[in-house]
Amino acid sequence: MTQEELMLKLAALGELTEEKRKAVVCALVGHSLIQTQFWGYYDCARCREQVGDSLAGAYKATSVVLVGHNCDTCRANYAALTWEHKLFAPDPFATEVPA
Repeated sequence: MTQEELMLKLAALGELTEEKRKAVVCALVGHSLIQTQFWGYYDCARCREQVGDSLAGAYKATSVVLVGHNCDTCRANYAALTWEHKLFAPDPFATEVPA
């Protein structure tokens, strides 16, 4: 699916809350690799759904970009992301992260 096709599908749904729009985008193109992490749990930064659990070593976050984590690895991973991951996701390198 192209970004244009996705935007047409979203427009066809009519008025959506921001939360619902982000959930629909994740359902149609997959969760973003821009993620948040807390105590070994990884959440999609776009829709806030849990996408991984590294506590038991089952989730390897080697290609993710962590919000608020301005390291060389996250910068390199961000450069490799496509529009599917960046669309409606927060800027992971912003100095102030919205709640």
